[in-house]
Amino acid sequence: MKNKLILIILSTAIIYNESNSDYLWPTNSSNSITTLFGEKRSRRFHAGIDVRTFGKIGDKIFAIESGYISRIKISSDGYGKAIYLKLNDGNTALYAHLDRYNDSIEKIVSKQQTINNNSFIDVYFKKDQYKINKGEIIGYCGDTGSLSGPHLHFEIRDKDGKPINPLKKYYSITDTLKPIAESIALIPLDKNCFINGKQDYEIIDLKPLQYGDETTIYKYFIQDTISAIGNFGIALNTYDKINNSPFKFGIYEIEMLIDNKKKYKINFDDYSFNQDPLIYREIDFNLHNKLSKNFHRLFINHNQKLDFIDGTSNSGLNLDRNFHNLIINISDNANNKIQVQGIIKGDIIKNPSSSFNLNNLTLQFDEKINTIDFTLSTRYKNSREIPITYTAYDSSLFKFEKPEKPYEVLKYYIKNNGLKSHPEYISLFRFDPLEIDGKIELEHLDNNLLIKFVESEFSGYEAQLSIEYKDKTKKIFDMKRLDKNILSSGLLDVEMFLNIDTIHIKYKTNPEIIFTDIINGKVFNKNKKNYFNYKNYSLSSNKNDLYDDIVIWTNMSKIDIPNIYNIIAPSIDIGPNNIPFKNKLSLSYYDNSKGGIFQHKNSNWIFIQTSNIDSLKSDIVTGGTFAILDERIKPLITNVFPNKNSIYKSDDITTVSFNVSDKESGINYNDIDIKLNDKKLYYDYIPYRDLVTAKTNDEIKKGKNHLHITCKDNLGNTKNIQFNFVVE
Repeated sequence: MKNKLILIILSTAIIYNESNSDYLWPTNSSNSITTLFGEKRSRRFHAGIDVRTFGKIGDKIFAIESGYISRIKISSDGYGKAIYLKLNDGNTALYAHLDRYNDSIEKIVSKQQTINNNSFIDVYFKKDQYKINKGEIIGYCGDTGSLSGPHLHFEIRDKDGKPINPLKKYYSITDTLKPIAESIALIPLDKNCFINGKQDYEIIDLKPLQYGDETTIYKYFIQDTISAIGNFGIALNTYDKINNSPFKFGIYEIEMLIDNKKKYKINFDDYSFNQDPLIYREIDFNLHNKLSKNFHRLFINHNQKLDFIDGTSNSGLNLDRNFHNLIINISDNANNKIQVQGIIKGDIIKNPSSSFNLNNLTLQFDEKINTIDFTLSTRYKNSREIPITYTAYDSSLFKFEKPEKPYEVLKYYIKNNGLKSHPEYISLFRFDPLEIDGKIELEHLDNNLLIKFVESEFSGYEAQLSIEYKDKTKKIFDMKRLDKNILSSGLLDVEMFLNIDTIHIKYKTNPEIIFTDIINGKVFNKNKKNYFNYKNYSLSSNKNDLYDDIVIWTNMSKIDIPNIYNIIAPSIDIGPNNIPFKNKLSLSYYDNSKGGIFQHKNSNWIFIQTSNIDSLKSDIVTGGTFAILDERIKPLITNVFPNKNSIYKSDDITTVSFNVSDKESGINYNDIDIKLNDKKLYYDYIPYRDLVTAKTNDEIKKGKNHLHITCKDNLGNTKNIQFNFVVE
């Protein structure tokens, strides 16, 4: 019977997965994949593939090759229930998020839980201690661990423990769909860099070029020539599609060429787990935070040790004033390919000097203009642009018809030698300086910072930045209009923020309008230990915890805290939140009498504390909003089975189950206690379903049985339930 089963499985693997090896497909669930090797996860790369179970639990999982069990790990998060098979060829197959193991392995698990007196175990086994045959059912698909729905996470690791892309060496799937490229980003890497006339990220949408079948796109174009001077990097937003699947997938390979010379290449074949922290050097963390999109950085930036990346890749581009051809080739695991093409010129054009007469709406340039573009918009961000009627005199004087409100802002740029200038904005109606409103923002790029003033409405006025230091010295800069509603300092060195005290934005108006922000911050040196204290909070880093020197700053937060919490310490904002730390930094609060550290994420306050021995402490991976909160609400336990005072037959009860939740501080999954007739039961905890289950392990007896459940949240609030039920 077992031999017949193996033949059926092998046939399925060949038909549906076109196997390039002798490995079986790991499950009978489906041949559909939801996640590929190398895709982004929180601070790590996805080390395998996820096989779709279509919401089902209990599909069979097979040994893809003969070998032995080398490790069993059970945790409430991460991989949940996982099993590692050391295969006869030296590779290891990992299966994760299992619902349960086969009966023989379940006995091994039960024994190890008893030995370790813990529901969650991590046990290694000797070679050939527990042998497994190819095609043997080793477990069943489930939804344990950190996930949001049932699936099988499957990995293949080589003899050195490095994850291997299963779809490049061992399996292939039916996929005739090409990758899709959406946009590129150009990133300034030093303060001498200007991209299309500005010192900030420049995101450019890509235009598809269609051939024949309009659903098939082979090439994407950058419509306008890009102006880029100084050192800059390129990032690409792309993803893959697979036949009969609704999901977006990661790509396999990206190659970038400038003037037909290779400048960057990445392919997702294999890597070492110690390279996982480099995920946010490969994916642009700033753009991921802002746009929730994955832009692959096509330059080396502290990730030269990442195995995915060709070691000859560029660490930034600096082009001469000629036109340069940009080509980006993109491939998926099935070798479907697309190409991005564009032109970059290492040059810049500036708008000529001009004067504007508000009374008769005339714009006079100091020189003749060959090509110019005018549009109208409102004073608000992202408003629709419309044409404006005007008359041109001698290509240097332009007179405009007075538009109707709310279209009060004139935008223009010139074109010359294949380039466009950075847009200028003019107010066609007088704006009362007393109505100017907005906020000061600090934005950290990799090696530099921007100080921005974001206007609520476009004012049309110029402004100066004044940086005041603790010794009362000052530095003053003219601000440039980065966008219609944003004034910017341009890129500033990190060292400029040493001993900074106050930022002033001074408008050149009558009366003078000034906005001020006190900067509570410090420069953290990547080569030293660093400490920063603010209102009993402390943030510290060790040597080499950072990729670059950065400015850490903090202020009181304005985010509301629900009244279900007792506020032990008010919430604070810690910046920057768009720069990843190489290693986790330690956030502490030095009054640990009660409460815990919470972080504001996705409109909720989440308990993140990791220790409270000497102080409240948490390890953080970037800035954010934090508070010290307390609450005294007990966890909620519902849907308990068996039911209180109910009568059952002995075959009716093989497991104890219940739901437990705590919206305020979360369940402490290590502090759940289940006793049946005073005997401890080991349990599974599935966080996304708030579900706890435990096998009764023959502890049920005829007559009266006693069940006692204790659950604690992360602040120690305890809920107890105990009752009797009867078995006939």
